[in-house]
Amino acid sequence: MRISITTLGCKVNQAESASIEGTLRENGHEIVPMLRDTDRDRPDVCIINTCTVTSKSDYQSRQMIRRAVKSGARVIATGCYAQLRPEEILKIKGLELILGNSEKGRLNEYLYKLFPGKLKPENPESVPKCNDNESMTRVLVESPETPMKLGPYYSNRSRAFLKIQDGCNFSCSYCTVPMARGKSRSLNPADVLSAAEKLVADGYEEIVLTGIHIGSYGLELKPESSLLEIVNKIINVNPLIRLRLSSIEPQEFKKDFLLLIKQVGSRGRLCPHLHIPLQSGSDNVLKLMKRGYNISFFKKLINEIVMTHPDISIGTDIIVGFPGESENDFRDTIKFLEELPLSYIHVFPYSQRPYTRASTLKGQISNEIKKKRVNIILETARNKKNAYLIRHLGKTLDVIVERKTATTCFYRAISENYIRLLVKADNLIEGKSLLVKAVSISDGELISMPV
Repeated sequence: MRISITTLGCKVNQAESASIEGTLRENGHEIVPMLRDTDRDRPDVCIINTCTVTSKSDYQSRQMIRRAVKSGARVIATGCYAQLRPEEILKIKGLELILGNSEKGRLNEYLYKLFPGKLKPENPESVPKCNDNESMTRVLVESPETPMKLGPYYSNRSRAFLKIQDGCNFSCSYCTVPMARGKSRSLNPADVLSAAEKLVADGYEEIVLTGIHIGSYGLELKPESSLLEIVNKIINVNPLIRLRLSSIEPQEFKKDFLLLIKQVGSRGRLCPHLHIPLQSGSDNVLKLMKRGYNISFFKKLINEIVMTHPDISIGTDIIVGFPGESENDFRDTIKFLEELPLSYIHVFPYSQRPYTRASTLKGQISNEIKKKRVNIILETARNKKNAYLIRHLGKTLDVIVERKTATTCFYRAISENYIRLLVKADNLIEGKSLLVKAVSISDGELISMPV
């Protein structure tokens, strides 16, 4: 059967889609794009892995579902938007199945519900039951807190995303992730090591350790483990792999990670790149957000990291227009960001999410003011990025080749310290490491040549 998978949102969703694809391929299905040139090549089923982190991602999820319905395929919606607000997706005519996050891992089994005559399960009793409703869309959205299990992985990406953790125990006032994902839980260390070894055997040279809240990895396991411990184990077992951490909260960063970053040569190592979300440079707003730290703590942490590893790349997230964010609060954020040694900034306008404490706060900010503030922070972000790129002119960088561009002489690549750059070359192999020299900057991108 021909099946397409469309993924919206974070690296966790991308990792889960790769696991879904691995399971489907193991069961003999063909993975194809959503839209094909001829009716004969179009998918039989479209799977939309949705996101709900902002109102924009809700909208994009609905649009992608509608696009899939128009293709003529049978459509399945899953992911965080399907988990939290299935009643909104039910309004889309032609959608046949809605699955919550806990049901993603059994998606292959649900295909038997859509094609009872065409597909026959080995064990009919194992086929899950779905709840029918008036729209004839079948819905199964249960608690998201199912234990983590190791599944197959297949992706045409140049780097592998290994999901080691799910859920969150924090209670940031603006966030629905704990509702969509449940409490923190971890993949047991034996399965993490097994998955890493399989990815190395499959030819991946970089593995991104991802999760909703990876800093809490292993804390609920018996015996207890930690992110630092599992990183050390992966590196010791797989001495040639390079690892990258996805976002890690400032309160949970361990300085021993810097020792792993300094490891070079024949041993595995951790990429000199950290993403540590700030969200606001105002203590007033951080308190309203219930982030659990202040700007003094954050500044001290970042400066200590850079003192230990001057060339490290540090990125952060900023939410602007949070309820109650005054002009003074916003100016404090700009000033604070300008003082920090950051290489990039991701900026988002605050999006009012149902069922969150922030949605009930006084002082909601207009969209016009949010847009203005986003543009100001984006200018700061561009300055930070350009300054970081300039520092690397003439330097040799270790990159992973990603893909060829539309032109004939450049490949996109990503360096250990998270610089996305262009390599002028012919016949490079996607997914393989390469040493390049940065020679120029064009339109905000670093141009390089193979060494």
